[in-house]
Amino acid sequence: MTIKDSDNKSLLIYTSLIFFVAIIMIIVSFFAQTHLDQSKVGEIDLEKVDLSNKAAQVSEENMQLVELNKALKDANKQLSEEISQLKESTESMQKELDAYSALFAVSEKLLGGNKRDARTLLENIYTEDLTQKQKELYDTLVKKTE
Repeated sequence: MTIKDSDNKSLLIYTSLIFFVAIIMIIVSFFAQTHLDQSKVGEIDLEKVDLSNKAAQVSEENMQLVELNKALKDANKQLSEEISQLKESTESMQKELDAYSALFAVSEKLLGGNKRDARTLLENIYTEDLTQKQKELYDTLVKKTE
């Protein structure tokens, strides 16, 4: 089996064609890889810009939240002061109500004709806690129990 020259030529041409195509593919892949690397750099720049924008937005939102937090703390402080004032007011009103209740109990005893029990109830009332009107009522009740 001998190989003819025409077969050798076609084999040589076929081999050289494959070699030439391989070289072209290597060159194309090199340029394609370079192009991909360059496009990634552009994407990274876009990501950096996006990150910068997001950081600026987050910073601005943070400043707004800090201002809101300060305003809420001030409002909370004012409300706490109002609550303490209301508690004091409630306590003084409760003392006033207790004094009126005690004076009412004395007047009920007087209406029932029981001056001795009325005097005992009057003695248990602490006059320093009474308001001006309550002191006037107290004095009136003292006179009626005599």
